[in-house]
Amino acid sequence: MTATALLPFPPDRSCGDGWFGRTRRSWADRRADREHEQECWAFAEHLRFVWRDACEGVGVSRTTDTATGPTVRTPRVGRIVVDRPTTMLVELLPGQEPQDLSRVGDRLAHSLGFETLRVVPHGGRWVRVELLDQDPLTEPFALPRITVGTCQDPVLLGRDEFGDALGHTFADAAHVALQGQNGAGKSQFAYGLLAQLAAADDVRIAGSDITGLLLGRPYDGTVHRPWQATGTADLEEHAALLERLVGVMDERLAALPDRVDKIEPSPAVPLFVVVVEEFPGLLRAAGAMPKPGRGERSVLDRIKAANLRLLSEGRKVGFRVITLAQRAEAEAMGGGYARDQYALRLSFRVPGDSLEMLHGPAVRELAERHATAEPGVAVLSAPGRDLARVRVPYLGAYAEYCDRIATTARKEP
Repeated sequence: MTATALLPFPPDRSCGDGWFGRTRRSWADRRADREHEQECWAFAEHLRFVWRDACEGVGVSRTTDTATGPTVRTPRVGRIVVDRPTTMLVELLPGQEPQDLSRVGDRLAHSLGFETLRVVPHGGRWVRVELLDQDPLTEPFALPRITVGTCQDPVLLGRDEFGDALGHTFADAAHVALQGQNGAGKSQFAYGLLAQLAAADDVRIAGSDITGLLLGRPYDGTVHRPWQATGTADLEEHAALLERLVGVMDERLAALPDRVDKIEPSPAVPLFVVVVEEFPGLLRAAGAMPKPGRGERSVLDRIKAANLRLLSEGRKVGFRVITLAQRAEAEAMGGGYARDQYALRLSFRVPGDSLEMLHGPAVRELAERHATAEPGVAVLSAPGRDLARVRVPYLGAYAEYCDRIATTARKEP
């Protein structure tokens, strides 16, 4: 089959007057165009040549026995467009799916001389393979000065490996789990997330924060502050706050009309984003308190019970829990059942076993590389999409987070 390389040509340059002047171009321009076309054609031929070996090397080929001996079949390359990005139309083998190429995308791209690739369904067994010569995750980017006016609007989570922006709408029924070592970017991500949500009329940012940095002082004087407990001086306050939120949840459940199984958040019935910062630390601190008297429940048991109820029953009546931990072990998250309630999960730099505990065995291929990930790079899993590595936006200094909350969050009446 004759190779075809579709090339981006420069716009026509005319000179002089009349027909000859409008169509004449310098010999230097024509020679440059021909040389460029030849280079692109040669590069397209090179890609066709190495594609077969690359597919064999990553295991997306098939060997069949024929009369003349074993024959290796690989996905067939059709049209190649040498551009930014360079794209290839590829026909998959019978029974193959686009995910079969995506799973080995990095290895396949490196064999072709690129950083990474993206596989896009094109029709039938054909896919479009886009070859990228730069990893979008290597470049940090600042959070734009954006806020959302309602929980129905998406917040920016970050950019994926192809530079595409990823958003999440908190009106969707999804609790959020964040894990990561100190300095891996977990808190920076939380600052950016809450800074976008704080101005929404139909959102209350509530929760427990033993550090007093994520919640607490940045929210003084706002409508959010009465729904927050901070510090470790009074752990009873944290238990009481979570139980108070459970009380609001129970009131909403009891008030659901017949034939209705969820509420639509509004300024009068806001969505509660319940942030639990460093939840394992809260549990350890509560567990170290003196044992209660006979017939009394411990602060630890109260915190665990309230947290579990918010996770398991709150989604339909406007409660979304965001839990932060260095390692999302089952016990650290309040038990295996509690951990299973998180639909949106992000892991910043963590050991491989922690990565698998939160995202499942499908993440094993990423474990070794992610153990040394740069700050601000996370693995994300969510319903309806494949695992993805993302670069989250940063806010800069902590003072910028405080300033954004102070200038955008609604004040107490």
